[in-house]
Amino acid sequence: MSESPVIVALDGMNREQALACAKNLNGLVWGFKVNDLLVDCGVEIISALSDYGKVFADPKLNDIPNTVSNSVKKLAHAGADIITVHGSAGVPALERAQAAAGDCGIFAITVLTSFSVEGAQEVFGQSVQDAVLHFAGLAKRAGVRGVVCSPHELQLLKSESSLSDLARITPGVRPAWYQKQDDQSRVMTPEAAIAEGASLLVIGRPITSAEDPREAAQKINAELGI
Repeated sequence: MSESPVIVALDGMNREQALACAKNLNGLVWGFKVNDLLVDCGVEIISALSDYGKVFADPKLNDIPNTVSNSVKKLAHAGADIITVHGSAGVPALERAQAAAGDCGIFAITVLTSFSVEGAQEVFGQSVQDAVLHFAGLAKRAGVRGVVCSPHELQLLKSESSLSDLARITPGVRPAWYQKQDDQSRVMTPEAAIAEGASLLVIGRPITSAEDPREAAQKINAELGI
């Protein structure tokens, strides 16, 4: 592995903070995730961040196919490299997203990492594992590039031969040295997640809240052999 698989989540930042963080980490990471920044800044933030790395636009679109397609076109035109759409939007919406994406990769959201076992049962009426397999199956049928899943479902997806070629983006990644509690329920270290089959790792607070974010990113890369 030569290129860092780390996507830095720029959550809770304003435009100036996000661009300063991205500039500081330029060349050390794959790129940057934007979610609430899209609400604050619009798609312009994608173009601005592109100066410092790739951009993972994470609006988690979930709407009728035409509306999803319209949003994907605007995000892709702004320069996003990856865009997320909820698997629960269904195959037609995922297909329309992929058709509108151009060279941008569409990734289907499976089950959010904040869900507990009980929470998944309440919302989806099935276990986390069954729900992840279901949404990954829809993603495969729709022909999108990959899925977003917890690191705890990586082995499950890798073991399913029909789904093994889907790329896997994994939030809920926490280095062993990061001891703070937060709202992620199903987590794993970067090294373990890569070993389990993750393609890209979303890491936010262990880097962005560090006293020296650049040093934190370098430490994670070193642990991954980069």
